[in-house]
Amino acid sequence: MEDAAMPGPLRDAGVTRREAEVFWLVSERLTNREIADRLGLSERTVESHVSSLLRKLGHAARRDLVEDAARFRRRVHTLPRPLSSFVGRERELRDLAGLVAGDRMVTVTGPAGIGKTRLALRLAHEAAGLPPAVLVDLASVPPGGQVDRAFADALGAGGDGRTLGRQIITAIRARPHWLLVDNCEHVADAVAALLADLLAATDGVRVLATSHGPLGVSGEAVYRLAPLPVPGETADSAEILGCAAVRLFTDRAAAVAPGRTTTPADAAVLAMICRRLDGLPLAIELAAARTRFASPAELLRLLDDRFALLTGGPRPNRHRTLEEALRWSYDLLDDDERLLLDRCSVFPGEFDYDTAVKVLAAPPLGGAGLTRVFPRLLDRSMISIRRHGGTTRYRLLDSVRQFARHRLAERREHEQILDRHTRHHLTHAVSIVPALRGGNQAAALRWFTDRWTDLRAAVGRALDSDDTTAAWAFIAGVGTGWETLGARGELFTWLDTLLDRPLPEGPAGVRAAVTSCFLLCYQDTDKALELAGRAAERAATEEEHALAALATGCAATHRRDHAEAARALDGAAAVFARLGDDWHHALALSLRGIMTAGTATAVDRQRAAAALFGRLGDHVKRANCLNHLAGRLIRDEVRLAEAEACLDEALDLALRTGNDHERLHAQLHRAGLARHRNDQEAATALLTDLLPEFRRIGDLRCAAHCLLGLGRAASSHGRHRHARRHFLEGASIAIAIKDHHLIVTGLRLLAETEHAAGSAARSAELLGAATPDGRGGPGDSRLGLALRSRLGEAAFAAALAAGRRTAPATLLETLMSAGPPEHRPDQ
Repeated sequence: MEDAAMPGPLRDAGVTRREAEVFWLVSERLTNREIADRLGLSERTVESHVSSLLRKLGHAARRDLVEDAARFRRRVHTLPRPLSSFVGRERELRDLAGLVAGDRMVTVTGPAGIGKTRLALRLAHEAAGLPPAVLVDLASVPPGGQVDRAFADALGAGGDGRTLGRQIITAIRARPHWLLVDNCEHVADAVAALLADLLAATDGVRVLATSHGPLGVSGEAVYRLAPLPVPGETADSAEILGCAAVRLFTDRAAAVAPGRTTTPADAAVLAMICRRLDGLPLAIELAAARTRFASPAELLRLLDDRFALLTGGPRPNRHRTLEEALRWSYDLLDDDERLLLDRCSVFPGEFDYDTAVKVLAAPPLGGAGLTRVFPRLLDRSMISIRRHGGTTRYRLLDSVRQFARHRLAERREHEQILDRHTRHHLTHAVSIVPALRGGNQAAALRWFTDRWTDLRAAVGRALDSDDTTAAWAFIAGVGTGWETLGARGELFTWLDTLLDRPLPEGPAGVRAAVTSCFLLCYQDTDKALELAGRAAERAATEEEHALAALATGCAATHRRDHAEAARALDGAAAVFARLGDDWHHALALSLRGIMTAGTATAVDRQRAAAALFGRLGDHVKRANCLNHLAGRLIRDEVRLAEAEACLDEALDLALRTGNDHERLHAQLHRAGLARHRNDQEAATALLTDLLPEFRRIGDLRCAAHCLLGLGRAASSHGRHRHARRHFLEGASIAIAIKDHHLIVTGLRLLAETEHAAGSAARSAELLGAATPDGRGGPGDSRLGLALRSRLGEAAFAAALAAGRRTAPATLLETLMSAGPPEHRPDQ
């Protein structure tokens, strides 16, 4: 017998349950006698029911009832067809198809706008080997509303409130069903209870549900839907345009602005848009819709106010603005859940649970309450989760974070929770400096890497609120530990702000000056030396005097002032050895090794420093010493096999600790080794890769080394125009950071290039500028002899003198404005 389900039109016409049973049997083209036998009725009673059906439904013939039944069945099984194309999610479709084939109850979870409904409908249309799917859309059911009525309507079942559950089960038992139950989150408890009953009472039903979180039905398989993949920071234009998130954007943009095409030139901006939107499909579609009036670059700027921008989605979409989608999810949370979500918005990136407790646990939601509520936010997909190795990290999608940050401000808790976030990260960073120097270096390095976004936000907040004390406490508290961490680019921006104001008083001022000196040795050696002097003036204790001397020695080392560096570093090393401060003693030895004239002694000092750092467990600084040692051997062109072994160990240590700086320094020295072995192709390839990396981390000195190295390689192949461009940029950086050794090197290389290109007079001026005090015998060098021969003694001497009188920066400006020598007559 066909099921006794009651489609809406039958119910509206007043058809009774018994009449409905007769209706479905008539649809199977049974005679009245056959129906009577099936239902245990008299034939006259069946005839009466058929007459009543014809009258109630307004039909004249029995065949009209058969057509009605066929139409009702088609309506039950008809799924809505999307009006736009399906982009991406190929892997998710395969995963979900496998789950649906093996499990009777599957729930797709994820936040609003992630694409759960679209994915489920796509699977329903494509699934093979399964009965037709029946869509039960619960979006219009209000919280606390009749979930069973929505199921009954979708299945074409009827009955009053007392019999509705039985009618649903009867409809499902009559033929196999696959239920696609969409938008369960706001009625989750009622849906879970009904589905548990249906699964227990029937064997043929399978369920695919969508919800913000799991429904908790026994045997439920949960599939957490992630955002669409977004392009990586280093992706090229082809990779960007092939990425699922960007493909979705370009597909939807083409639909609303058919005349506008996406080109590879747009790729970088589209990548940034999709990353800003976290790969959230709803946000991407809404952003793409705005291409009717804005270019991708304009859209990117407008995303700072994304809730005003991302409105007006396609009409069939239940969430026509991004804010509506997030508000829908937010309103389903209870008060504690909303409070915790709002507080989580102070984290600018990923965070761990222990940090969340330290920062967020405050009345009225303490630690115990947070432990109780946090898993519920995970279940509701308001917080994303990522597991890597043995660690679990959490984050809010950027759109969720902005929405929750507005709510936190409305609570007037914003300042309080941000203050807790700032204090925790700035103080904890300083507390783990001993571990950074070898106690537990790997964990400390990982902490700084994982929390750098938080530290950036914390320092930014301190500076914005003019809290220079907190900013200095962090930067100077890490102090010479930045030698292990590496000088990140933001540090110099922060120092620009802090050094415009007076240094702190007392010991804090000494440490601030010492720290600033070490950091600015990479950027401005004159300023670094000045700060070392201010540290010495303020020093009161033996340790402070030793730190000031170490800072002076570091600045003098970078200025290539051998005498000053030796005096300061020898004194500092003796004090640190007496105080038992092995780490700073090793640092003084390493810097002293850099400035030692004799190769053997320089190498011995670096080996001693490397051994001491190794005993302390500071693998980063040991790698640094090995890099310096190898660099010295390569420069002096001795024991190159030993240099290569040092670089191998340095690279291994850098990779094990995850330290970018020493990894890059090892590769830079490897490029120098390749050049000395006359493998210019390998050197060029390494330097080309390293240059953007050094720029990224703010190491301008090494960026200049890369440029000069690329210029040498180009010059060796006779490509003097390319060489000249690299030398000009490298020398300009050297002048900006006041690295006198690099300035001289850059000027000499430019002089050789100008001479090779036919500009002898300009070459002589550059040679003079490279030896302003006349030392180094410029006239007796190979280049000097060639220039004297070409220009004549008087003209050569005049050009040298002119170069010595001219500031290097002025000479470079003249070269840049004049253009390559091929386009100038020789002078």
